[in-house]
Amino acid sequence: MEENAEEKSRERKAFFHTMLSYAVPITVQTLIISSLNMIDTLMVGQLGVDSIAAVGVSNKITSILNLVLQGFASGALIFSSQYWGQKDKVGISKVFVITFLIVTLFSLLFTAIIFLFPHQLIRLFTDERQVIQLAAGFIRILSFSYLLTAFTVLFSAILKSMGIVQIPMYISVFAILLNTALNYVLIFGHFGMQALGIDGAAIATVVARLTQSLMLFLLLWKNELISMSLNLKWKELFNHSLFHRFFAITAPSVLNHILWTLGETAFFWIYAQMGTEEIAAVTLIDPLTFVFMALFIGVGDASAVMVGNSIGAQKKEMAYLYAKRFLALTLLLSLLAGVGILLISPRFISLYNISAEVASVANNLLMVYSLILTAKMLNMVNNIGVLRAGGDTKFVLYLDVLGVWLVGIPLAALSAYLHAPIDLVFALANFHELVRAFFGIKRTLTQKWINHLI
Repeated sequence: MEENAEEKSRERKAFFHTMLSYAVPITVQTLIISSLNMIDTLMVGQLGVDSIAAVGVSNKITSILNLVLQGFASGALIFSSQYWGQKDKVGISKVFVITFLIVTLFSLLFTAIIFLFPHQLIRLFTDERQVIQLAAGFIRILSFSYLLTAFTVLFSAILKSMGIVQIPMYISVFAILLNTALNYVLIFGHFGMQALGIDGAAIATVVARLTQSLMLFLLLWKNELISMSLNLKWKELFNHSLFHRFFAITAPSVLNHILWTLGETAFFWIYAQMGTEEIAAVTLIDPLTFVFMALFIGVGDASAVMVGNSIGAQKKEMAYLYAKRFLALTLLLSLLAGVGILLISPRFISLYNISAEVASVANNLLMVYSLILTAKMLNMVNNIGVLRAGGDTKFVLYLDVLGVWLVGIPLAALSAYLHAPIDLVFALANFHELVRAFFGIKRTLTQKWINHLI
């Protein structure tokens, strides 16, 4: 009996040790990035409401690419995590090459569309002439970072699946520090440089992303994945079985990200129709909410890798045990994070050069966010981390898409049409988080999501 208790204690300690080895570097990395992004937003905020709105609209369009790339990368992560459970680097290399070709083609296509038609795309969100002019110039420059973003997202996912998270953390932090320093110089024209406004912020992003992608490439090379990928034979790489399994799992994930992104874009469009002040309020709360999300990004990534590794090693019971532990941990941490947002929000909002009306709206939005945070974070860890790690991407697709399109968007559109205040529209738009959390956790408890894919 005592031996059994000691064994369980050792296993529990091993779980938390492994979890922290993944979650802490990723969380620290995300916290530093989000904190510096907050500084970037504050810098842009000094240029006025039009600049805030222009960057907000541009970033919302760019997020379409980012989330689709995350869809492809999540598919790569699912397979590479299970391959790493068997320490199979050749299998990881195959998945890497397939995904690399896909994200390269997609990001180049997206870049061409943004570069050729920036004004038309911006007009979908706002008819303010000054905002359109600022945003079009900003996003056209930013489009040169899209291919580099694709590389960065994929390289990071592959390294993460192998438990290599600490060095990518240092690389990411260096890149964002470079981005922040260049923003300071280029936005305001310090050290003899010309003041470029938000265009300077776009240039800084391109330079930082180039630096980050090159450094991650060298890390992949050091771990022999590049050389293994180059030595793969075409017949070995493009066999029917691998392609079928890869796309059967990845396609729902990519479609999920596309439809989810369109849903998020629809939400933002609804907010945008309510006025420039409403767009500015929704945009300026993002850095603070992302600071608190950072912790759960780390926990979610840890769950994806640890559960995926366990399934790859054919340890189903351990994978299920890990899933339950991650959900319990997320519940506790999210309740604490909600309180943290309520305490910090007034001081955070006071940092912006905005009117009292915009400040009041932003404060109300953060209060609403603190209330739906627990459900939102449970969905992040469970749906994106646990269920996808088991290859249950079709269920997650149905859950996310139906939740957003049949619950969130209709409620948001109706309340906006009835001229409800932005905080009520925001609350109803996020009601789907509660619905999805209920059905997602129910799915996890059935264990039907656990699939050995390799």
